[in-house]
Order: sequence, then structure tokens, then C-alpha cells
Amino acid sequence: MKLIVMCKAPIEGKVKTRLMTTYSAREAMQWHQAMATTVIQRAQRLFPKVMIAVDDVAHPFFTRFNAEICSQGEGDLGERMRHVMQQFCKQGDAVMFLGTDSPHMLDERLKQAEQALNTHDIVLGAVEDGGYDLIAMRQAYPDMLKGMDWGTENVLAQSIEIAKRLALSYHLLEVSFDVDTPDMLSRAIKMGWHVTHKNLD
Repeated sequence: MKLIVMCKAPIEGKVKTRLMTTYSAREAMQWHQAMATTVIQRAQRLFPKVMIAVDDVAHPFFTRFNAEICSQGEGDLGERMRHVMQQFCKQGDAVMFLGTDSPHMLDERLKQAEQALNTHDIVLGAVEDGGYDLIAMRQAYPDMLKGMDWGTENVLAQSIEIAKRLALSYHLLEVSFDVDTPDMLSRAIKMGWHVTHKNLD
């Protein structure tokens, strides 16, 4: 299993902008750093092969992680994920993609996704806004990432339809949520996400 974290460079005013109804651009950037740090470190603790796919390989933030760094490339999210998968996943390798919007995710969710690949081609971590917080594939299926309305409430349903069209078996994890807004951030912290000052430096 290769686990790939899709992560944006922390730049003020460019990340977690929906938090800026409550927080400053700098604070929103710091929350992004904290979330990304939690997600990446959790992945590294649970999986031996973790890659961080980034939009700016030269940004110093990524040097804090002892992980392989690669460029996402250009295009929409699906095109960038396909680029990374086709460049760095060998044929037949299982792969899991994570974003950085679920710092509250339990270890068990990732383990369930990995285990489900024993009996399914695709695993999707459904979230409340109609998307997913992870997608895992028994092997690279680039067509699973084509023709999606990324950033809308249609993503999960479209993914299921694509899997059916490709005759791929799929498994849905229990519905969770992404942290996009201040209320979701508070919810993640109440669920037990421990934020430290070290994360926010």
C-alpha cells in the first residue's frame, strides 16, 4: 500500500479561506499547517510508504517531514491525483489518497480502508458534504478520477457511478466530515483532535 497525502503549501490567504470568517489569513494558514501535520504524521505512523504530493516542492514547510515529496502537477484535483498515481505507483500496487481536511480521523478508519481492499476494488471515506476524505484502490484505476465535479456535493455519488460503470466493487466507510468552516474546526477539536503550539509554529 502506498499512501499519498495531497497537500497545499501553507500560504496566507490561499489555504483554509473558509476559516477566515472567524480567523485571520495568518491564523487560517496556521490551522492548515496544524491539520496537515496531524494527517501526515498519523499516516507515517500507520503506513511504511507515505508520499506527500504538493503544489510547491520548494516550500520549506514540507522539509519537516521525513517523507518523499513530489509535485502534484497541473489541472483539477482528479488530474493531479492521476498524475501522481501514474508517476509513482507501480502496476498492481494498492494506493490510498488522503487530503489534509480530516485531522480528527481515527486510526481505525485508515485501517478499515486498508482491510476493505482485501475484498473490494475501491474504498471511499464518505463525508457529510457529499465528497470523501479518502479514496483507496486495490490497484491504480485512473478512470475513477476522471469527469468529476470536484468541490461539489456530487463527488461521492459520481465516484460510485464510475465504479459501477467500470464494474469495480466498492465499499463505503462510515460517514464523517471535513474541516472547512470554524464550526467544523470546533467539532474536530471536541472529538479529540489535540492541537499543540508546536503544530501551529
